[in-house]
Amino acid sequence: MATRQQERTEKLIFTAFQELMTQKLFSKITVNDIADQALMHRSTFYTHFTDKYDLLERYLQAKHQDLNEDAQAVYDHPFTAFSLKNEALLPMLQYQSRDETFRNGLIEFMMHMILQLPSDKTEIDKFFIIGRIKGITLWISETHQPYDILTDFAYLDEIYQTGKIPVTHQ
Repeated sequence: MATRQQERTEKLIFTAFQELMTQKLFSKITVNDIADQALMHRSTFYTHFTDKYDLLERYLQAKHQDLNEDAQAVYDHPFTAFSLKNEALLPMLQYQSRDETFRNGLIEFMMHMILQLPSDKTEIDKFFIIGRIKGITLWISETHQPYDILTDFAYLDEIYQTGKIPVTHQ
């Protein structure tokens, strides 16, 4: 169980991280940047987080926890469900949508969340769902599609459900 001091320090790191994420691409942010922004030594950062990828995952978990998503909604509309419908995060998400490293971290977070969702789905069903999500994101990246997982979630959910590109966005 975390002490109040640990919680305070992690909150400072989260706040610093969120501020940096609206100013600098995730792939360019260093642990030193985060520690400097939080006004602490980098060793303090490493006491709480393994690296910036661990911070990203735990930050997204903390922000997503409040949404309390319905498992079936996540399986039916994963891109919408993981759009992190939080107005305070929107500027950060839009800024970071240009960063492939951040997008990969977000997809990784989505995959972990799907595996942890309580449902009647088998483990293999969950991996097939993850495969469809990953397939769509790879298709976007490898074929330079005009879609953005953080803004075009309705279109991507339609592709996810039908396996076809929506007529309205070709």
